[in-house]
Amino acid sequence: MATGKDLMALLPHLSDLVKREEVNVSKVVADAIRTKGIKKILSDLERELKGLNDIAMDILSSLAVGRHVLIMGPVGIGKTTLAETLAEILHISEPPYIEVACHSHMTATELTGDIDIAVALQAGLDHPLAYIPGPLVMAHGGILILDEINRLNPYSQAALLQVLQEHYVFIRGFRIRSDFLVIATSNPAEYSGVYELSEALADRMKVVEIPYPDKDLLKTILSWKSSMYMEHLGLKAPDALTDVTATFMTLVTQDSNIEVGPSIRSAIFAITTAMSRAWLEGREVTLNDLKREIISNMVNVIRGNFANETEKRDYLVRKFDEAMMMYRRYSRK
Repeated sequence: MATGKDLMALLPHLSDLVKREEVNVSKVVADAIRTKGIKKILSDLERELKGLNDIAMDILSSLAVGRHVLIMGPVGIGKTTLAETLAEILHISEPPYIEVACHSHMTATELTGDIDIAVALQAGLDHPLAYIPGPLVMAHGGILILDEINRLNPYSQAALLQVLQEHYVFIRGFRIRSDFLVIATSNPAEYSGVYELSEALADRMKVVEIPYPDKDLLKTILSWKSSMYMEHLGLKAPDALTDVTATFMTLVTQDSNIEVGPSIRSAIFAITTAMSRAWLEGREVTLNDLKREIISNMVNVIRGNFANETEKRDYLVRKFDEAMMMYRRYSRK
């Protein structure tokens, strides 16, 4: 078992951090792509995420020339998983990436780290606990994933921008070199608790948008992911469940009165919990099981012109029944 001394030995010393040298991260990325081969990278990605190879090519081509990337798209579509998976595959540093879950109350010092004055006065500035580096320092030489970057308040955005511009983190008079590439994700602007990115920050990022999948791709994703989650129970998602769910999601998303449609994540949870409930009761899963779970999983996800929650539930019931009728009509042919 690791002792406190062992853990302290892993922490960087401020005297070492200020001696850091420049790292050409885009060259490191390009070398990794060249070594692994783009076909192998896309093949590895396809095992984790379906239908995103084109998006991945946009991201990789940007990183290879030193361009930061902002992935935009609907909630639950796989933006963060895509960023993490690509960083894992490239594996240009150890660990493969540093990730920050951004939030509206995040301070600049949470990103940069800060000197603990009490420890510094008592044990000296070079004590491992005198300065605990933040993610903007720890990401040096690698990839920094900023999940939901548009939750960062303007002060934290300014701290990030300074490092992207100058490649240095400034801590109470000390200057620490930090070269990294950012893969950021962003939720739609209509979500609460989000800020607009500053023009200067947005200008430094290539925007890559993940569109909402069509019905066929949705069905493929739902079947693959749901079956993966149920594999330990020896279950595979039935075609009826994935087909009806994909049809339901398409109907809701195409409705002009809906501001925020159902997420893929909530749809997978609906399918798997319906299957799990039937498994617990020792029977086959039914479309009625799915209906119950769809409504309970989606009622807090979708947003639109609804007077109250009852009206929203009634809408979900109607759309699900419509999807179910469409499935039964076409399955007879």
